[in-house]
Amino acid sequence: MAVICIAGISPGIGKTSVAELLLGELEGWHVARVRVADEIGEVDAERLAETGHLLLTHPADTPGDAELDRLAGAAGRGASVLVAEPRGLAEGLAALRRGVPQDANLLIEGNAFLWADDADLAIMVLGPGRSGKGLAPVRPSVRELFAKIGVWVWNTRTNPADEGFFEFPQTLARMGYHRVVSNRADFHHVSPKAASADENAQFLDAVRERLEGAWWRRGSDEFLRRIGFGETGPG
Repeated sequence: MAVICIAGISPGIGKTSVAELLLGELEGWHVARVRVADEIGEVDAERLAETGHLLLTHPADTPGDAELDRLAGAAGRGASVLVAEPRGLAEGLAALRRGVPQDANLLIEGNAFLWADDADLAIMVLGPGRSGKGLAPVRPSVRELFAKIGVWVWNTRTNPADEGFFEFPQTLARMGYHRVVSNRADFHHVSPKAASADENAQFLDAVRERLEGAWWRRGSDEFLRRIGFGETGPG
């Protein structure tokens, strides 16, 4: 099972739109949202006091979630939501993985997944601030995830040159994250509302290449393990 996680630097930055764009091109993916802390409603928070995590099935357990309706429709497969306290996040993610059909891959929308697990491909969505220019504020908790990100996506709404897309790698560098600004990182801008945009095709190609690389490495690691090589060499 391949896993893609889509994270974002702040709420409302366009994670759902980017996920919807991907799901429209990739077949055989189960979609899930992961929510912790202030992302959890009062009703679920009360239930979490006893369990530490809840795995909800869409749409039976998630009525009225319009964004999840969009994602489930784009995926054409099952959809679920994991709500968890920090203490129950790891156990909840394990339950989420077990609940995905064996023939499906998993696309997760939500930063919290990366706090406790790794994805074959982690995507960080950025975009302009409320003024429509520059980089939107980056939550401190998001900065801790930067080392896990393989593809950076600027969610463009108008002209990328006006919004600051071409400056955001430099902005990250000024924030002290020089390592993420390198030739090893993929930087793209996408226009989810314009399905035929050239930049969308370039982004989708980059995602496919990253996934193929992850699958190739996974197969190589398994082969080495079978012939007696562990992480540090021959066992």
